[in-house]
Amino acid sequence: MPIVSGPVGTILVAGAVLASLIVWLTRRRPYPGPRRLPEDDSIDREALEAAEREVRDLDASRRPDQGLDDEDWGPGVPRPRLRR
Repeated sequence: MPIVSGPVGTILVAGAVLASLIVWLTRRRPYPGPRRLPEDDSIDREALEAAEREVRDLDASRRPDQGLDDEDWGPGVPRPRLRR
């Protein structure tokens, strides 16, 4: 004889699953996760922006006919073959 049979048993099992899911989602966690720290003013924003501009200008100045260096393995770049 099955333990859960008929619509009433199915509804009871679904209710128990739903109640346990709600309890699990609203439980108190021992480690709530990282917290956002206040802004740190020790970062030199102007130097950071200048370095980012320099990198963007460097990438824009690279011509497509120059090819890629052997050390540049970006996404979609096949790994160079080893010479034997």
